[in-house]
Amino acid sequence: MHHTVAAFYFWHLGCVFHIFQFTLHFRDHSNFVNCIRYAPDGSKFITVSSDKKGLIYDGKTGEKIGELSTEGGHTRSIYAVSWNPDSKQVLTVSADKSAKVWDIFEDASGKLNRTLVCPGVGGVDDMLVGCLWQNDHLVTVSLGGTFNVFSASNPDQEPVTFAGHLKTVSSLVFFRQSSPRTILSTSYDGVIMRWILGVRFGGRLMRKNNTQIKCFAAVEEELVTSGYDNKVRKINRLPILVVVFISRALASHVDCSFCQK
Repeated sequence: MHHTVAAFYFWHLGCVFHIFQFTLHFRDHSNFVNCIRYAPDGSKFITVSSDKKGLIYDGKTGEKIGELSTEGGHTRSIYAVSWNPDSKQVLTVSADKSAKVWDIFEDASGKLNRTLVCPGVGGVDDMLVGCLWQNDHLVTVSLGGTFNVFSASNPDQEPVTFAGHLKTVSSLVFFRQSSPRTILSTSYDGVIMRWILGVRFGGRLMRKNNTQIKCFAAVEEELVTSGYDNKVRKINRLPILVVVFISRALASHVDCSFCQK
């Protein structure tokens, strides 16, 4: 299948020489068609769009047979969809920063089962743009590059989160006296990541100003950063704050552009 603005095209694979034969096309969506996925059993396929709709079609004829309910639905563009192994549920993700699990019934109607809350850092980076239902794992991917892995059998459990820097890492600092022992890393785009030594990614740290960081250092309970804006910033009470996120209002700064050399 090929999809374009508000339309997609249905093709049959010919037996001779494996030639794709055009069958028909649809314009049931009113905006970009962002993702199309066949159910594992091949009986149906689903399309999701920037018009906030999910439409379900017969897997053989291409006839529209159902759609996801608007009750409890996404409020912004739906970017991706994935079926569960038994073809009875789907996972969707959206620009509204939410992931939703839907029950698909025999009549091809879709009813909201639950909404998954994905941890985020605030802003456009939390928009969800990809997803995968793999056995018992529900995986979502954010625009900022964060993976959240939920358990399908226990979706209320807090997800496991994976992330990393999207730009060159410029500096590292190790908190030897913290518990758990923590490493902070910063990249060229000013993002600070927290890592729990020997365990995993521990969160993205927020700052009031995301100016690019040249280097930084840790002194007991303080983090001192030096930026390309000629300012040195100090963040206090770090061992407590890294458990959550660094407050947007805690960093004080000294402008070094007027200091004597």
